[in-house]
Formats: sequence, C-alpha cells, structure tokens
Amino acid sequence: MRIFPYCLLLPLLCFSSAMPAFSGIELTLSDDRTIDVDLAEAELISELKGYAIIAGRTCIDCDENTAIFLEKIDRPEDARPTRDRGGEEPPEPEKFPTREDRDLPSAERQDRSQAQLEGNEDGVLNADLSGERFTYPGKYRDYLTKQLVEKTRMFYGKCHEDGPALLWLSEYLTDEGWVKEEFLLVFRDEGIEHRYNQSYQPSIYYIENEGCREVPGIEVTTEP
Repeated sequence: MRIFPYCLLLPLLCFSSAMPAFSGIELTLSDDRTIDVDLAEAELISELKGYAIIAGRTCIDCDENTAIFLEKIDRPEDARPTRDRGGEEPPEPEKFPTREDRDLPSAERQDRSQAQLEGNEDGVLNADLSGERFTYPGKYRDYLTKQLVEKTRMFYGKCHEDGPALLWLSEYLTDEGWVKEEFLLVFRDEGIEHRYNQSYQPSIYYIENEGCREVPGIEVTTEP
C-alpha cells in the first residue's frame, strides 16, 4: 500500500475490532498551556504559526502506523485575519515547475492529495487542517513482501525561504524504478499553502537553513 505525503483522513475507527484512541490526552505547549488531543501515543513535535505538529495514531490495538497530525491552537488574543470572500482574492502563489500532464501516466496523475481530489490545486489557502493525517518519516516496507517501497524525510521550521513550513521529501518504488516527490505546507498569515511537486525536489535547498529541523525516521511496514 502506498502512503502519500498528504494522505486521506482516516476514520477514528481504523478497523471494526480496533479501539479508538484515548480522548483527552494532554500535551504541553511552549507557553506551558495544554491542549487535549484524541490520539494514542501522542507526541508534540513542534508549533508553527498557531498549529501544533503532533505524532500519534487514531486507534490502539490496530495496524495503523504512527502519522503526523496538525491541531490548531486556540489563541483568542491573536485574532487571525479572515478573508473577505466578496473582496479581492490574494495573488496566486508561485508554483514549482512540473512535467507536462501529457508525460504523466494516468495512475500518477490520479495519485494526488485529498485537496486535489476534491477539486483544489496547489497554492490553495486552507483555513484549518486540524485532523488531517500525513506520513510519518521513515523507510516503509511492503507488509507482505518486506520489499522497501517508500523512503520519506520530513522537515519542520524555517524550511521554505525564511518562513515556517513542513516539508516532505519522498521516494516511491514504481514499476519504472524510484520516483521522487515533494510535498510542502507553508504557514502564512492568511492560511496554509500546500504545494506538490513531481519528480523534482526544489525545496531540498532549504533544509540546510538555520531553524529547519529534521524529524528522525522510523522503519516500519506499510498498513494492510
């Protein structure tokens, strides 16, 4: 099973026999406040622009792998500017160069993020990504054949120009060999900007930035 950097949100009950994660798990933030999350084995990785970056699972006693989740931090004193939908839209952000659509196999064109499947494209500003599930970094082996099928690195912090971002650099094993992909979340005042890039990883040049940190990877099998 292939896991994408911006994968589909899993139901809280992964399997009929699995137990949901405990509710009310408290994580302590940098300002000593706490937030409650409904994740098993929850661990706070970082805080970026009003979001807590958390590792955890949505169930216990199940085959679900640890994943990355975003949880919006409620800060009433820091009112976020809202977009006036009747006014002028923000300028379209710069997009990374990609191969022409005609050069992409139909399967690869279909392997897009949940946002793209819903009709959105790279650069769309999202108001809230709380609850979305993202790939945890590491090496993934097929649970049946034990063959290595995915290698993913994840970075957080100032990993895009000089702004806060989450960056996934992935390689997937295909019939034609290993294919590189990049997924980027940029945290801006008006929302979160997401970008996909196929076959290229231009943001790799930012991982040496001061303040860009890597999440240590794990070695696991894919989910059944």
